[in-house]
Amino acid sequence: MTRPAPAGDCAFCRIAAGTAPARLVADTGAALTFLPLRPVHPGHLLVAPRRHVRDIWETDGETAAVVGAAVLRAAHALRAVHRPDGLNVIQSSGAAATQTVPHLHVHLVPRFDGDRMPHLWPEEAETDPAVLDDSLRRLRAALPDHAS
Repeated sequence: MTRPAPAGDCAFCRIAAGTAPARLVADTGAALTFLPLRPVHPGHLLVAPRRHVRDIWETDGETAAVVGAAVLRAAHALRAVHRPDGLNVIQSSGAAATQTVPHLHVHLVPRFDGDRMPHLWPEEAETDPAVLDDSLRRLRAALPDHAS
């Protein structure tokens, strides 16, 4: 198979090109599933498209479908092997969201009761109805096929 050249200095493109080592779990041709360099614990996986895509905002529907299918396959394998109590599926886009490798990727993090992972959601939620209604209105306008 002809492998794409790495995009700039992208670590995941080097893995896709076979020029950087990785603990590869699966390769569908269009998506790779591999262990991160510093996993939270055994079973922590990454899924990334072979093609360089910076983040979710640069992702087209075909790439999203390929990555989504690979995530689902990996989630079932992870469950069969590690039997976690739960699973976090995390995709971070942008530095503010803790994205450290500028190549779209999805973390599958098996969760166990009492593990060392922090809670992902704050205790307090935004509850101002005016703020929520404004967000709802603007999001519906941005998604023309919205439900009423």
